[in-house]
Amino acid sequence: MKKTYIPLLCTMLLIGGMVGAADVLRNNEIIFPEIAAIATGALLTPKLAWRTDHLHTFWAITVCAALGLGIVLFVPAALWLQMSIAYLLASLLFMASGTSFAPMISAAVLPVLLQTRSVVYLIAACTLTAGILCVRRILVRNGVLTDTEFEKMPKPDKESIFQAVLRWLIAAAVIVAALHLNVRFAAAPPLLVAFTEFWKPEAVSRKRPVAVIALITLCAASGAGVRFAFTERLAVPACVSAALTIAAVYFIMKKLGLMLPPASAIAILAFLIPKEALLIFPVQIMLGISVFVGASYLYREKPLRKMAVFSALFQHLVR
Repeated sequence: MKKTYIPLLCTMLLIGGMVGAADVLRNNEIIFPEIAAIATGALLTPKLAWRTDHLHTFWAITVCAALGLGIVLFVPAALWLQMSIAYLLASLLFMASGTSFAPMISAAVLPVLLQTRSVVYLIAACTLTAGILCVRRILVRNGVLTDTEFEKMPKPDKESIFQAVLRWLIAAAVIVAALHLNVRFAAAPPLLVAFTEFWKPEAVSRKRPVAVIALITLCAASGAGVRFAFTERLAVPACVSAALTIAAVYFIMKKLGLMLPPASAIAILAFLIPKEALLIFPVQIMLGISVFVGASYLYREKPLRKMAVFSALFQHLVR
């Protein structure tokens, strides 16, 4: 029992504390949604969800958060180009890191999407990541979680480099379309992370593409719905709503049998968007993840099965 609820309680306190600090200090740049994804993969799964260790995780977030902030401050370009550059550079760092820790990509793209110009974002990302890693270490030492040994990923070969370029082209096209059509959250950074992770042929989530779309859409709806119903309507503190959202996301994942860290980040992203966008937020997320899942799945599938996969995805969208 404790192996389930102690990590969940710790995660709820961390996420609630983050949102509460942003609320008290009136600075939303403290909210780093990817922390929810890191907490899911580091605390809510028995073993670490990625091939990485504490040091690589911390430095990956630090470097990528600084990269995203630097792009906003020093690269005078259109938003679509800034986001495309951030995704490309973060993807290259991801490949060079020797880890499978894809959330580092979101750390670079998020400040660009939000046009963050304050070092507060960098400090918050580093501090919160360190906090999660410390909690994980404590839980491992007390037998609540299982420790894992870090084995470096193979060095990228020509095929993996080609696929990285292809992913970047697809992501850049989605970013351009999302911004042009004024549905910017269809290219939300956690979706880019999900796209990167889903691309891997060995990913368990690739076997259940419709479940992935449903999970991420439900998590987006949970975050937006809890914030709207409790904080915007009933004036419940945002920190409480964020903690409740994480609990809801956890039980949705358990119900669907799919622990997907980016889904948690999507849910907490709902606490960063304007309240006027809450009702349309899940729709934008569903559109984005459907395109990303479809693109990665169709690339990997055999030609004769591509039409059947596309048909299943289309039927899911029109229900």
